[in-house]
Amino acid sequence: MKEEGLRKFQGREQMINGIKIFDCTLREAGYQTGWFFDEDFCRDYYAFAAKNKIDYLELGFFHDVEADPGRGDLRYCGLRNERLKEIFMESKKIWSGKTKLSAMRDIQRPLTTIPRQEESVVDAIRILTRSIETDLTILEQHIKEIQELGYEVFINFTSSGSNTIEQNIKFAQFAQSLGVRVIYFADTESIFTDSYVENTLKLCQGLNNVNVGMHLHNKNGKVEELLDVALNNHCRYIDVTLMGLGGKWHDGNLPLEYFFAKNLHNPGYEQTKLKTQLIQNLIKYHKYSAAILS
Repeated sequence: MKEEGLRKFQGREQMINGIKIFDCTLREAGYQTGWFFDEDFCRDYYAFAAKNKIDYLELGFFHDVEADPGRGDLRYCGLRNERLKEIFMESKKIWSGKTKLSAMRDIQRPLTTIPRQEESVVDAIRILTRSIETDLTILEQHIKEIQELGYEVFINFTSSGSNTIEQNIKFAQFAQSLGVRVIYFADTESIFTDSYVENTLKLCQGLNNVNVGMHLHNKNGKVEELLDVALNNHCRYIDVTLMGLGGKWHDGNLPLEYFFAKNLHNPGYEQTKLKTQLIQNLIKYHKYSAAILS
């Protein structure tokens, strides 16, 4: 599957200044809305992403409805595949699939089935694994399963701010051995430092052809500074959200607007309109919030 998969996934690259963007607005702000969003907002956001060279739009999770009932469709991407097709498939056709759709599979929580990729609206799956809980044997099983189902696979090592650099190198070497081209380190607790980001990228980036992405949170107000450090050390995979909103603990993310401004990209009035729509959705669906305000 490795060579065939690489050919399949290399045909629709957009990128801004050579940087691949995962827009996580729907997944991250989903904590505040219970993953309920108006259909028009979802379609408008996909069109915005495609127009503005956003490579991936992350919908939500492949979560088990019995383990976490009463959420919106984006929480259960495997079980609500037909519903998600109704929302997104026409937009994907209109924009020739310029922006891929992704979703996360949390392998340390109750699992549900995943359809084959050719039957799914989702193009890519990011495996979420908590660094300290990661069992490489189990992770390998999930990687192979998802690859065999035809998806592009990424690994997101969360709570990685406490990892040693040696652990991160081990994770990168492991990913390479299974043909995973990109891994992410997530600053779940907002404890990344400039030196941690710099050293991780210097020692892991490009190691055995594995690229390293950064998923930054913003409880300490350093997210923009950390992005600058990452880019200066040749990080080419970055996660963003509109207005920097989202997170289970309202911990925020890297604002899409900052990334656009830094790269001299002006998305125009449509971005302002989407901000208003997002705020309206946050108000409308607040009663379903799964977020924890600590």
